[in-house]
Amino acid sequence: MSGAKAAHHRGDYQKRAAKVRARANADASTTCWRCGLTLAQCRTKTGKPARWTAGHVIDSNPDSPLLPECSTCNYSAGAKLGNRRRQGLDPVVMW
Repeated sequence: MSGAKAAHHRGDYQKRAAKVRARANADASTTCWRCGLTLAQCRTKTGKPARWTAGHVIDSNPDSPLLPECSTCNYSAGAKLGNRRRQGLDPVVMW
């Protein structure tokens, strides 16, 4: 596996993502755009606390807006997309 960043994590992603996470962490009433739950309501299968991530509204699109997304939803969506791509069910789109 190479150290190169995926296309959806290049450019100004780090700065945009940091702003989204900071706003979400500053407001306990923030809800995940995918599941609609606050961070306190989110549960992980491992028992570890969920945390805020910056989720792409259009998965893997580097130009997609970023919104607060709990880590449970974000990692699950990424895994599902990756699994579908490995099965040849979802083509890799070069944005």
